[in-house]
Amino acid sequence: MAGAISLQRNIAGMDRDLARLMTSRRKCRCCGATFAQLLSLEYDRPDMCPPDLPKLDNSALFLETGDVLTEDFCRLEDYRFIRSVMSLPLGHTEHEFVLGIWCAVSPDHFDTYADLFDEQETDELGVVPGWLSSAVPPGSEIPVAANLHMLPGDQRPELEVTDKSSPLRDLQKHGLTLVDILELLHAFGHDLPSLVHDA
Repeated sequence: MAGAISLQRNIAGMDRDLARLMTSRRKCRCCGATFAQLLSLEYDRPDMCPPDLPKLDNSALFLETGDVLTEDFCRLEDYRFIRSVMSLPLGHTEHEFVLGIWCAVSPDHFDTYADLFDEQETDELGVVPGWLSSAVPPGSEIPVAANLHMLPGDQRPELEVTDKSSPLRDLQKHGLTLVDILELLHAFGHDLPSLVHDA
């Protein structure tokens, strides 16, 4: 009963169609995920990273020379990237569309972040300037100026778009409409008819 009350509170004030999708058990035909599961997506590497570069354990960052891709770091020639999170609020609700993305930072910030990573003390860096290096949605222009807000513990940094000309900045400030969400999911290749239409 408590779970049902909590769910009702979470969707209170939410667009009726969005609330229906949030509680639907229907699945995307292309990947088998429900609508709610699709509100958390991730990029496995920066857009400029070659698709054949294997993903290694984080320790490879210190053991390997040259280009390296791990769960949380990417080093490509003179470029340095950190895996981050970008959250886009769903309208005026507590829910968010969360994207695991990559942000380019300076070599100095990258090295300091890597040194603090294992001790879970990366929040000591505060706010770090960088560049969103994952096209959101796919095909849009990058890089986009951003700030990384370092968080305590093992939380990945939160990316805030600072480029005033980027549509993502407005979406972060004002939230996504149902149409925005569906357009994003379609851009990521998901089968919307199987999610939004009753069988």
